[in-house]
Amino acid sequence: MTGCNPAGDTIGGMAQRRTPDPEPAADGPDGGTPWPFMGALLIVVLLILGVVGAQMLSPAQNELSDDERIDRTVADYVSAHNENDTDILARLRCAELPAQEAPLADVEGNVQLQATQDIAVDGDRATVDVRATVDGTSQIETWQVVRVDSVWRVCTF
Repeated sequence: MTGCNPAGDTIGGMAQRRTPDPEPAADGPDGGTPWPFMGALLIVVLLILGVVGAQMLSPAQNELSDDERIDRTVADYVSAHNENDTDILARLRCAELPAQEAPLADVEGNVQLQATQDIAVDGDRATVDVRATVDGTSQIETWQVVRVDSVWRVCTF
């Protein structure tokens, strides 16, 4: 004989009626943990800190030799001359060197820098042979540069 229990389910081999599953919470499914997300976030933060720290500890400027820095100073100076950028020219000269006595002061028009050669560094002073084309004529001049606050500047000594 089959009977019924108070919940309305049949007993004795007949299919039982099940109660419906509870509705999931409005903020998402239950049972998930935030740890995988937190772990991934931690890895991303550590990578960013590592890259920033590496840049701060070894900036590209510190990796350049004195010869490379002097070469850049000369190239920047010639470029500023060609663009008639008096502000940049003033920053690339030491304060003791008046603009009218600086290299290229008497040159009008563009200068084509061909090479810097024979850079001789002696402490915070150096000389460099600058080979350039001025008005179609190739010429070599010896420039003097001085290191001021770790930056090489065109100067006289």
